[in-house]
Amino acid sequence: MSLHNDHADEQRGLDLLLASHAASTVVDPAQRLVIRGGAVLSMDDAVGDFAVGDVLIVGDRIAEVGVDLDISDAVVIDASQRIVMPGFCDPHIHCWEGALGRIIPENVPQTTDDPIGDAPSTSRSYMYAAHRLFAPACRPEDIYAGTLLSLLNALEGGITTVIDNMHNARSPEHSDAAVEALFAAGGRGIHAVGAPRSGAWSEQHPSDAARLREQYFASDDPMYGLRLFAVGFDGFDADLAAVRKELDLWVTFDSGLEKHPVDIYYEKGWLDGRETINHANFFSPEQRQVIIDSGAQVDVCPRIETQFRFGEVPYTEWVQQGLRPGISNDNPMTFNIDMFSEMRALYLAQRIDEHRGGPRSAPLRDILYSATQQGADNCGLGSVVGSLTPGKRADIILLDTGGLQLYPPSNIISSVVQGAGIGSVDTVLVNGRVRKWNGQLHGVDVNQVRQTVAASREYLLAKVGWPHDDIDFED
Repeated sequence: MSLHNDHADEQRGLDLLLASHAASTVVDPAQRLVIRGGAVLSMDDAVGDFAVGDVLIVGDRIAEVGVDLDISDAVVIDASQRIVMPGFCDPHIHCWEGALGRIIPENVPQTTDDPIGDAPSTSRSYMYAAHRLFAPACRPEDIYAGTLLSLLNALEGGITTVIDNMHNARSPEHSDAAVEALFAAGGRGIHAVGAPRSGAWSEQHPSDAARLREQYFASDDPMYGLRLFAVGFDGFDADLAAVRKELDLWVTFDSGLEKHPVDIYYEKGWLDGRETINHANFFSPEQRQVIIDSGAQVDVCPRIETQFRFGEVPYTEWVQQGLRPGISNDNPMTFNIDMFSEMRALYLAQRIDEHRGGPRSAPLRDILYSATQQGADNCGLGSVVGSLTPGKRADIILLDTGGLQLYPPSNIISSVVQGAGIGSVDTVLVNGRVRKWNGQLHGVDVNQVRQTVAASREYLLAKVGWPHDDIDFED
């Protein structure tokens, strides 16, 4: 990156700041850092956008956004030829699967009625491979390796907030490993703890949520959080409702909730509007309205829906009834974690539907809003992150428009949604701390991460007797 270097003391100040951010997870509350001279895309109508603007950070918060700000005593990051925007917020990644990335190239249909199948011919089925084969084989160290890799991949691509949908909490130690990886990765994150789908486990869920809360999440600091994860197909029962009420937690639902009496759940008070519903497919208009009226959130998974939901990406129907979904990456066993690809997939799916007589597709800015502010709302952090709003936490990404991929930037919204990719993400800040710099993760021993992941993957493939080559070329 081109650094502001009019004076040697400014360069020294920046060097010292980067060193401190690599060495510590705590940002000096007196820190003054200005991101200067970039194309500022705030995602906040009250703040506006600036072709050339500044973002002043004090401590871990955005203090001011505008033009020619007073930057006395501030360390300067020169953001010329950069787009400055809020980090993406993803409410739905099953992070434990990270060490098995792209092992399922296509989701082969089940050959049995069992939703997680047990026929050998379904080895390329996600539900079979993830839940029947690999999930029971995972040791705590495998959970740690996969979760760490997924969260670092997210950071590298500008996703600064993630809800880890941990549906493999096989024992308290498995949960601990996922939480420790969350802390080690350095992004903003929420641990959504849930029961495994198959295999032996200690059956500590949901009661173990109280221990997790006390041990790891007793603070009100929005850097990290805890919630419950439930599979929608299983419905929601009094035991889960009691735990969520006692601990005052949000709940994330995966597929199948539409098969249950959602309205009754709300009438009983089991659900109270602090819910995030992944996929959000197949709800009736009446069910959607109940969910919207409650204040709950939904997200869609554009790439995964093409394989798992017959191409049904239920974005427009929710918008038409009054709720804009967030966007999520879901499982890394099939796709890489890439919010740019998700945004493009969503936009293209809508345009295809429009051309075939469907409703008008959402404009690019709305798609981007789903990946930023609406994603933050899904995470229960809409007042904390999701836009470059003074008072919010400084979760900010810079996209390089000086390279050939995004040069010239012309339209900034199109550059982000239609043109940018993970390689465009030059700088990432989380909570005012630099986590990616000059296109490289900052303060991360990448070689050590690779070794940890490789050891886990080798063990898992051998443990389950994976019937494909370690590196294969099968479709």
